[in-house]
Order: sequence, then structure tokens, then C-alpha cells
Amino acid sequence: MNIEITDHVPGLSDEQVARAVTEAESGYDLTDRPSEPNPHLGRVQLVPTDLLDAIDERAARDGESPEAVVRQALAAYLRTA
Repeated sequence: MNIEITDHVPGLSDEQVARAVTEAESGYDLTDRPSEPNPHLGRVQLVPTDLLDAIDERAARDGESPEAVVRQALAAYLRTA
């Protein structure tokens, strides 16, 4: 992937970009912004360290991501439980 840094933003004039940059650089007051609770707070996802290598090996062998391997293994276990 090539990343190009440019000073031009399609659809915006140079003046509009300059105003947006000035506004952003001056900072924003976020103290009045309502916060939203993190839906994942309290959920800890842990994989025992002794299984990490086995998961990575299986993922490489199957051409899957490690997350997919764990998801499939858990789903298979829950179907038999």
C-alpha cells in the first residue's frame, strides 16, 4: 500500500482546509461531551499462553486468522456441550 501525503483535499478549497487546520490546532473543549460506556469493559478475552503457538500453527495450516481458529474451536465445543 502506498500512502501519499498531500495538502489538497478533494471537494474543499485551500481556504476551507486552512480554516479547518487552524480550528483543529486550537483544540477542542471536550469537557461537555457526554461519555459513552465502553461495551467491552468487564469482558476480558484471554487465551492461555500454552495454546498460543498451537493456535498460530493451526491458523497458518488452515490459512485462517488466529481469531477464526479460536472462534471455530469454541463453536465446535459449544455444539457438543
